[in-house]
Amino acid sequence: AVVSTQSGHYGRGKMAATFTGLKLQGELGKFGRTAISDVEGYVELPDGKVLSGSEWGNMLLWDGDLIKCELTQHEKQNCHKGQLQEIFLDEGELITAGADGTVKIWDFETIDGADVLEEDAHFPMEPMSDIFVGDGVNIVSMCKTVTESNNDTNSMWLAQDASGGIWKLDISVSLTKKAPEIIQSYHAGPIRGIAPCRYTHMVASIGADGTVRVFDYLTKRNLVTKKCKSGGSCITWPGRNVDSKMATLIGGFTDGVIRIMALDHAEPEAHEDFKIVLQHAFKPHKGEVTAMIIDDEGQVLVTGSADDCTLFFFDITSNYMPIGFIQLEAEVNTMSWSNSSMISGRADDRHNVKRVLVGLRTGVVLEVECPDPGTVDSSVTYEIQPGSLINRYEFKSIRYKIEKAAHEKIKMKQEDEQQKRLDKIKEDQGEEAFLEEKKQIDEENSKQEEMTFEAPAVPNEILKIFPLGDKFYLSLGGSDAGAIYECTFKDPLADMPVPGSMRGQWVRLKGEPLRLLELETDTTVHEITLMRDDSNVMLGMGDGTIRIHKKLEGDGL
Repeated sequence: AVVSTQSGHYGRGKMAATFTGLKLQGELGKFGRTAISDVEGYVELPDGKVLSGSEWGNMLLWDGDLIKCELTQHEKQNCHKGQLQEIFLDEGELITAGADGTVKIWDFETIDGADVLEEDAHFPMEPMSDIFVGDGVNIVSMCKTVTESNNDTNSMWLAQDASGGIWKLDISVSLTKKAPEIIQSYHAGPIRGIAPCRYTHMVASIGADGTVRVFDYLTKRNLVTKKCKSGGSCITWPGRNVDSKMATLIGGFTDGVIRIMALDHAEPEAHEDFKIVLQHAFKPHKGEVTAMIIDDEGQVLVTGSADDCTLFFFDITSNYMPIGFIQLEAEVNTMSWSNSSMISGRADDRHNVKRVLVGLRTGVVLEVECPDPGTVDSSVTYEIQPGSLINRYEFKSIRYKIEKAAHEKIKMKQEDEQQKRLDKIKEDQGEEAFLEEKKQIDEENSKQEEMTFEAPAVPNEILKIFPLGDKFYLSLGGSDAGAIYECTFKDPLADMPVPGSMRGQWVRLKGEPLRLLELETDTTVHEITLMRDDSNVMLGMGDGTIRIHKKLEGDGL
């Protein structure tokens, strides 16, 4: 028999020989008086009946396409709290695991012979044994371990925890059974940010599951995990200029909260070597914190959000006292500290002011002045009045122009070859053959679909800014992905006339990137780092790969 389950569905069938070959024939299960349920786990019993789980945690005993009875615990308690995920029949015992983090063992003979009156389809019974794995554990899969010995009473199982972990479980019905042991811990879902410690072999990570973790990448161990109330979005591990002990972690979260945490040694009886202690929390943004940077002196923390389109500045030296915020024109995607030489022609008294480069989802780069603590009047509002914006750069896509020029070159070469062939035919075969061939070529050319090359209707978002010298380099999404663009606020074409364009060539116009570094891929670039030897550039790609490129000679990337 073939059993299938899915959302709100239970089906049973078998392979049958028909005139046209083998076919699967069967029928859907009828839930009858029982509420329709998603079915995750099930097991086929030796006599052909099927035992399945349910959303509310009870077991459903199927006889054919009908539910024979619903198994519960006494006093109308459900077998599990929440979805029953897995059911196994092992050595005469029936094992269930649920989203409530418990594993229970039931007497198979009692379940196999379960029968009820028509008035009440519930069959109450108690488990022979149960194991509570841990708070927040959600067991979605289990498998029995394989041992090298001939021990027929192996009771060790591995369980996958949807909350991020692999557990080793002893499910024997014994007073001497071992306690659950977590043998692997990881994020449940995407990792939203990582921050390496500059002076140790540890790295902190933050996940969409709301956990902050610290790993030792030499021993490949998860040293400590802290669960927070909301999903994580970014993290930084400040240097000694912020904390001489290098124990501070700063995390940004999807609810707009910034959490200042400290890594400390755990108590002797704890199962982890370290603990993460929350020291300070504040909520500067209405929604997700998308970017976060600290200046080289360790004095100012800057946070940005895509939900409220703001930059918020904090004085680290005054226990993260808020300095003020700037309202921007669009959503914040990425940030970086600007190089002091990036602006020229300013007054001498402003030349040492810190500046922040901000990449927006609208393809705009802003250079914003970082306010000095104590210079902002926050008696009425923390909003910093206009005047902090120093420069604005709106990215203009050039990829379509490059692709158009390349296409035109190919077409020009094809036309040149066609003309040479026509001239040859005219010389060798005369005017009539020439006209016939030209007519055929014209017909073939008219059938070719004319390709159009246009700038994207909606600007692509800026994913990463990397300042270097008096220029900055951008990576973008959408049709501009797969390349790094060299840009500057001081465009050398600013005071020059607009040049004319030529077929098969693209001409850079005012405001367009100075140069395109083609990566020969359409994958997005999310990280750009200049390696210590200053001769290689490391790129973190959207497909999970890391690429290393040779840096160009001179000041460029």
